[in-house]
Amino acid sequence: MKNLEERLRTLPEIAESTGLQADEQLKRKILRAAEEKRRPRTSVFVVRRLAPALCALVVLIGVGAFTLPNLRKSGPTPSNTPLLESFPSGNVTVGEKLALDVPAGSLSIGASRNPSYRSIWAPMSGGNFPMIGVNGRYYRMLTNPTSVSGSLLGSSLGAVDTFTSEPALAGKNGICSNTVAAGETVYAVSGMNGAMVAANVNGQTRVFQRVSFGDNALVGGESLADTLKANNPVALELSGVGAINDAATAQRLVKILTGSASFLRAGGSETNQSLLIQLSSGIVLQMAVNGERVIACGTWACPEFFEAFQEAMQ
Repeated sequence: MKNLEERLRTLPEIAESTGLQADEQLKRKILRAAEEKRRPRTSVFVVRRLAPALCALVVLIGVGAFTLPNLRKSGPTPSNTPLLESFPSGNVTVGEKLALDVPAGSLSIGASRNPSYRSIWAPMSGGNFPMIGVNGRYYRMLTNPTSVSGSLLGSSLGAVDTFTSEPALAGKNGICSNTVAAGETVYAVSGMNGAMVAANVNGQTRVFQRVSFGDNALVGGESLADTLKANNPVALELSGVGAINDAATAQRLVKILTGSASFLRAGGSETNQSLLIQLSSGIVLQMAVNGERVIACGTWACPEFFEAFQEAMQ
């Protein structure tokens, strides 16, 4: 500041040499410029640098004020992925039973209006399908589920006494298999009354469904109700036609099927159309379909069932 005052004293001489007018106004301008130099410039600089961050903070505060009350009202969002796809369970807790007996990820029937063909039969190997024969009754392994818990196992039917790649040559007495090792115990499946069995295959308890084999189907006075025994159905799927996922309707349709079907022959063949029947335990049964006939343990005609299924889809 001292240097500035000394320069102001010489202002008349400077003005005279430069042609400027050395009046009071010029002096004030020079003093004002010097004052501006001494002032800190950080305030403007800081505001400019912090402006975007301050704006973002204001937005966040506003959003939080809007959303927090709503979060308090709504609470946690429940899971929308049930174990079964919204099947009414009647007198059973379907989801709970499935969690106990059948592993997560097993096949379940949705509400598709035009389901594609799905086969859950285990594929053939060496000319025969994976099977168990129990005193003239034959059972084919299913791919779904890959295992079941002990809670679904019924009484022991005995142990495999013949392991052979040619089950047709083993005879009708005793228990034979081309899949279950000799000495392994074969069990009935609870509630299926001979329509399904279960046994250990490579460390997993697999289920097998009653089928015809080597022109052997019915034994004695059996009917479709005996060989199928679809207790507590909760859903049906007819490939290419539709799915029924109402338990009461599924039970009514299965009752028509087992009560009205007439036996045609012991033999049968798989086709590109199938009927899947899901039970309250989570187990799924399969029958091949050909026209108005169903095929599993023999071939059965039942036009009444297919008519009722079509009506239920409308």
